[in-house]
Amino acid sequence: MQWDTLTRPERKATVREALRTRDVDTLWSVTEYNLRLYGRGGSHTSEHTLRAYRTGVWRFLQYAFPLGWQRMTEHDTDLTVGYLRALERTGLTPGTINARRSAARALYRALRWAGVLQADPFADTPRVADPTDPWARREAYTREDIAALMAVADPDEQLMLLLGAHGALRMSEMIGLTWDRVDLDKKRMTVTGKGRKTARVHLSGPLHAALSAVPENARTGHVLPWRNPKSVRMLLRALCTLAGVTYERRQVHGLRHAAATMLLEQTGDIYVVSRHLRHSTIGTTEIYAKMRPERLTEALDTWVE
Repeated sequence: MQWDTLTRPERKATVREALRTRDVDTLWSVTEYNLRLYGRGGSHTSEHTLRAYRTGVWRFLQYAFPLGWQRMTEHDTDLTVGYLRALERTGLTPGTINARRSAARALYRALRWAGVLQADPFADTPRVADPTDPWARREAYTREDIAALMAVADPDEQLMLLLGAHGALRMSEMIGLTWDRVDLDKKRMTVTGKGRKTARVHLSGPLHAALSAVPENARTGHVLPWRNPKSVRMLLRALCTLAGVTYERRQVHGLRHAAATMLLEQTGDIYVVSRHLRHSTIGTTEIYAKMRPERLTEALDTWVE
């Protein structure tokens, strides 16, 4: 669908007909167009984000269609709040529910752009509160865990582990890293992260050694051989099973949490950790850097009257 060629009346009629006939593909098409036009990522919106939003839009439509398509043309907060409550009853985590809410809200933003409705019912549909301490939502791999994983990994797998646990790279940054962004002489790499922000990341000794061990004639294209995030997740899960390391509540992103935790333990400086993780606020870093519970006990045990 070429949305930019339609007049306002035409796009309104097209979207209303898609709602009436339950045409999910057209409704996703207008949502994607609107995301690429007005979303924060614009034309650079990642495929990962688009996949997540497409799933979220589909889930919302499966809930809303049986209740009457006309309700999606009204400021019907009973529909939007009811959707979140239905998700809660399935046992989904607050984080997943709020991600689904964001996708459904993107659909409604596209409906408003098409002129199908005027108000935003999700503005009056608050996010689901998460009672879990942000610090405890995801665990970090320990130094011992990383050592155990490295012991059972091949060179490519070791490089993946170090990019996460030492370089603090996100999944998309790992699989997107190319050799032309790696400067072995200056011991740093240039990474494009969230929001298309570019930053330099310093290499640890082991990470520099692992990158340097790759033959020069092989230093072309992408650093890692995997292009699909699912492949990396399956790989790390298999390594964890082989090494006897817990994967649940950690997953691939737990490697980045490990980098934060190890750096905080070594430096004691949350600002250093924040800079390495390229966070815009210290508050975000505090969620990542896990302090060993024993440190609090040890500190309090030294207090005297």
